[in-house]
Amino acid sequence: MKKRTTLVLLGIVSLLFSLWGCNKEFEPIVLSGNWDLDTNEVQVYIVYKVGVAEKYPNTKKFLDKNLNAMRRELMKPQKITFKAPNIVDFSYNDVPLPVRGNFTQKDGFFTIINPLFPDGIIGASDNIKLQLYYDYDRLMSILYLLLTYEDDPPAIYDELIEKFEGVGSYRKSY
Repeated sequence: MKKRTTLVLLGIVSLLFSLWGCNKEFEPIVLSGNWDLDTNEVQVYIVYKVGVAEKYPNTKKFLDKNLNAMRRELMKPQKITFKAPNIVDFSYNDVPLPVRGNFTQKDGFFTIINPLFPDGIIGASDNIKLQLYYDYDRLMSILYLLLTYEDDPPAIYDELIEKFEGVGSYRKSY
């Protein structure tokens, strides 16, 4: 799991370096346009609390088995469209109309607020790649939807999981 956390951090650092490279002039980040899902770059990372993981081997197995199901949830929306002045649409294959929201931007970073993310979801872009960062609470809510009465109660997962992060990745459509 530490390897995955390291990979996430390296991805974020590489995106930041591309935003502010030393050998080039600052290029304004333009979010306007369509961004299509890059399924190969969508990731979910779990870090377990030390000493707790050994107490719940079956819970860990459940999480390992359902990691791809959680990852698939982050593959929604399939397209994000930024429009002037600060409107953003999330398009889903199974929903006929886009989910509309607003965004604020500061350099290469932005926050989107819409009905699915009333508290906002943060992201970053370098004009080629766009990433949405899913936090612990969002991923726990996805996890809770996967649980059945046969699985351990949510409190066990709360006790077991120290960090729970995800990245949704998109590429600019041309």
